[in-house]
Amino acid sequence: MKDKNKLPDGTTYIKTACTLDCWDACAIIATVRDNRILSIRGNPENHITGRTLCRKGKKHMDMLYHPGRLKRPLKRTDSGWKPVSWEDALDCIAEKMEDLRAKYPTTALMHCYDAGNGGVLKSIDHRFFNAYGGVTEPRGSLCWGAGIAAQNYDFGAVLSHDPSDLTNTRTLLIWSRNPWNTSVHLIPFIKKAAENGATVIVIDPIKTDTAKRAHRHYAPRPGTDGALALSMAHVLISENLVDRGFVENHVKGFSEFSEYVKGFTPEAASRITGIPAEDIVQLARIYGSQKPSCILLGYGLQRYSNGGNTVRAIDALAALTGNIGVPGGGVNYANKRISSYIDQDLLEGTGLAAERRQYPRPRMATFIEEAQSPPVRMLFTARANPVTQAMDSRRLARAISKVDFKVTIDLFMTDTANLADIVLPCRHFLEDEDIIYTSMLHTYINYCNRVVEPEPWLPSELWIFNELAKRLNLEGFPVKDHTWWLERAILPLTRQKGITLDLLKKGPVKLPGISPIAWDDLRFKTPSGRIELYSDRARNDGHSPIPVFEDINPKPTARYPYRLLTPHCRDSLHSQHFVLLEDGVLPTAYINPATAATEGVKDGGEMLVSTETGSLKCRVKTDKNIGPGIVMIYEGWWIQKSGGVNLLIPERETDMGCQAAYYDCLCNISGF
Repeated sequence: MKDKNKLPDGTTYIKTACTLDCWDACAIIATVRDNRILSIRGNPENHITGRTLCRKGKKHMDMLYHPGRLKRPLKRTDSGWKPVSWEDALDCIAEKMEDLRAKYPTTALMHCYDAGNGGVLKSIDHRFFNAYGGVTEPRGSLCWGAGIAAQNYDFGAVLSHDPSDLTNTRTLLIWSRNPWNTSVHLIPFIKKAAENGATVIVIDPIKTDTAKRAHRHYAPRPGTDGALALSMAHVLISENLVDRGFVENHVKGFSEFSEYVKGFTPEAASRITGIPAEDIVQLARIYGSQKPSCILLGYGLQRYSNGGNTVRAIDALAALTGNIGVPGGGVNYANKRISSYIDQDLLEGTGLAAERRQYPRPRMATFIEEAQSPPVRMLFTARANPVTQAMDSRRLARAISKVDFKVTIDLFMTDTANLADIVLPCRHFLEDEDIIYTSMLHTYINYCNRVVEPEPWLPSELWIFNELAKRLNLEGFPVKDHTWWLERAILPLTRQKGITLDLLKKGPVKLPGISPIAWDDLRFKTPSGRIELYSDRARNDGHSPIPVFEDINPKPTARYPYRLLTPHCRDSLHSQHFVLLEDGVLPTAYINPATAATEGVKDGGEMLVSTETGSLKCRVKTDKNIGPGIVMIYEGWWIQKSGGVNLLIPERETDMGCQAAYYDCLCNISGF
């Protein structure tokens, strides 16, 4: 059959999708000729992401064709890295794994993974390691776990409205989120809401690019967002802006919660947050009276020790005002609508494991140092770069270095790969097949067609685990091709929604039968079937049953007077794109001009940022949009490229969700 997408000169248009772990999960069209990609652009068949690609998406070709890409397995020797054949590399790994399980419980192997690539088949390594016998795996989150736990307590699941619903809102509260940097496909919907008359309000300690475009900006002290939300609840209740009918029919725990927030007067909250009392009252009145009101939550506000309770306090605002289950409302944090249609049991194979042990993601270094019965003897890392991205990088690097044998799968020689004994290259997603279902922004499912044929010695990760399974005789890991695994993985989707692999290959498919309004049936998945301001599950898990503000974040001291904030930058997904950075360039530390004057450092000069765990040399950038008590450095910069902001971050954990409390970090600065 003639290829309808192929032009007379051999140019072909191939549909695929971005696998980066960001909000948007864009559909992509690649223009290809002679097995080389000429360009990539957004596929308008996904009506949310449309024709636009963000800066990160546009860099996929740079990553694919980067001269530093790994092309051969590498083995560490006394004289340095040595290229080896795939057969030798896999034989060595299998031999080490056989030796380990002959001497120790299989949990002596630590499997470190995250979301560096978001495809369905990227989680096939779970089944492999469970078929091996069960290993030590992470629990918790470096990114968003506190907020996920909070909304599970409040609503029983984590759901969001479709972005198109923003056109229905009259008040849009963008709380600790910066779409202009991290979710560009949300911007047209925000603009449309404003054009329709919505008041756009940003709450963020920093005057971000999003805040600069809002009608109003409120800047609480870092870590005090929970106190602000509870004070807003105080105003809503005291000024009778509560939807009493909604609360009576759909909310549990109003009386206990309302009693608690009596202490959070605007005057009391002002002393905590630094926001004038009259501004808190004004903010609450706008949110409570100019309805429907929508909240877009970001990840930053829950990266403190009290982060989970902060999200619960914000959820309470929507519950009190009836802004749940209505067009233009909602508390939109994440959107886990599609995952239930993927056969996770097949991919994970949890029942195959004879042994199982977990380590807390925020405390990886501590766990490796202290693990006994058995100690960690082998580390296998895939789609992750923990030495750069986990907390207390220097300590973690020391701990990993002491592990007997380390394997890393990656496109590049990352900070983590540099510590391995064997590094295995892998395909870029444009060279592979997969399905993407992980967007937190929309409900489209995307198929990743193979856009170009990879070089013959660059296998898929599925091939790698198939080959290891053969060597280890793993009965629970059937050696099958991509099509078999993908068809089996989406079998629930096929049976329940009629969506087949062949249909997905034709282009992005919007999950049918999904309302654009979260919780529009008002059937919440909590034990009571209501929104739970009072959660027995939270109490049973050792937390306060109602959302509270605990002032447990570290306080500035004479030695460390500044709060260090490390948000995402526009140009990289965590550490992935910093491979494109020139060597010898220092990371930038952003500070207020008044801070620079106080500390005697100059714009464009160099300074040392120091914390209890280490120091980092940075270039100074003064910015009036940064509060006087804040130092801001974007995360993701590689240590080997003179960066590594997590060298500065101590291991700390949030109140719920076992999440890294990155923003609980104090620092000082000094010039050279």
